[in-house]
Amino acid sequence: MSEENKALVDRLTQAFNDGNLDEIDELVAPNFVGHNPLSPEDIQGPEGLKGFFAAFRAAMPDIHHPHWTLIAEGDLVAIHMPIEGTFTNELMGIPPNGKKVVVWMTNIWRAAEGKLVEWWISMDTLGLMQQLGVIPPMG
Repeated sequence: MSEENKALVDRLTQAFNDGNLDEIDELVAPNFVGHNPLSPEDIQGPEGLKGFFAAFRAAMPDIHHPHWTLIAEGDLVAIHMPIEGTFTNELMGIPPNGKKVVVWMTNIWRAAEGKLVEWWISMDTLGLMQQLGVIPPMG
């Protein structure tokens, strides 16, 4: 089961990189819930996840994960990876600054019956906000 679940997360990550967000419909369950510190409410269902990913792709059209590490046990898959992109369009009301953004994150995905059903994200949110120009660098 762990290998199949890793394959789901790997496919989702590659779909994000390729901008193929329609693949989310095949990988994510209708009752999916995403817990993300950048979202004021939980992300609900495949459409909610597509919308969240699309907002980041719109703000940074070259956004991608250059590499990732997957670890799985039972119904959980952990993925550790950077995300990189150039901030050229508005994101969450933040005006673009044209700078390259690089942020490390760790995600935990839960799978059931061959689909992803839950997501927890932990990322360097402070670093992201500094790179987006919302918070000044420390020091």
